[in-house]
Amino acid sequence: MNDDQKQYEDLIETEESTLALEDIESIIRDQNVRKSFEKKYGEKLYSEILLALTHERYEPAKAKELWSKIISHLDNLTKRLGRNPGIAVATLDYLSNFHNSLSSAILIQEDKSDFISETTTRDGLTQLYLRSVFDFALEKELQKSFRGDEKLSLLMIDIDDFKLVNDNYGHIVGDEVLSTIGALINENIRSMDIAARYGGEELSIIVPQSLPKETLLFAQRIREKISKIEFSGFSVTVSIGVCHSSSDIKNTDEFISRADKALYEAKRTGKNRVVEFEKLA
Repeated sequence: MNDDQKQYEDLIETEESTLALEDIESIIRDQNVRKSFEKKYGEKLYSEILLALTHERYEPAKAKELWSKIISHLDNLTKRLGRNPGIAVATLDYLSNFHNSLSSAILIQEDKSDFISETTTRDGLTQLYLRSVFDFALEKELQKSFRGDEKLSLLMIDIDDFKLVNDNYGHIVGDEVLSTIGALINENIRSMDIAARYGGEELSIIVPQSLPKETLLFAQRIREKISKIEFSGFSVTVSIGVCHSSSDIKNTDEFISRADKALYEAKRTGKNRVVEFEKLA
């Protein structure tokens, strides 16, 4: 056994039989990793993969057939979106919308979207949804707004001077800040809203079916509540950029770009502010 093969074998020698999302992604990326997992799990491998992703049990032959279709679906989504939405999103989207085989109301929150699974798509630190879920959800919500002429807003949120928190208090405290803000956001959004960790200290909230005035009030409430949180000898503020859907927004990149421009303006003009893209000159 060569060194690479030994590394693949070590990767799958775990006490738990349930596969982690990282394992599944490795199986997709690397053929040698897949062969090592196939050696360990045998014909049950694809049943274990789908169990980890959906908490639904499939017979081995059926699971292998579904897995092949899910991988094709992932490829199609990646081409269509211009980005990889992740295997968790692709699996749940395919099984919910094309195969109609998911039955667990506990795992799949229909009021948010039938492709979101609580167990595989949340950021471990903030408990907000992952970037891949944000990308996919925004695409779906924007398409819904096009079809039904429904209002849709996007909030981009950045923690002001977060680097100073890490520099002055350490990364453990910085993690506490992110975790606390994530919890506050989750406590204050509606069931139909989708809050995500966009990257680093930047967060985002997709707000469907809300009038612009209502969304701005919501953004101000979030900003004010965060500013009132007391950490160990300090507090933090956030800047928020807001953009509403309109007929001249053709895709998610334009939507995000406008919300980002409003966020930049909030930072540029003093921070701890909410700025609406529509109000920019």
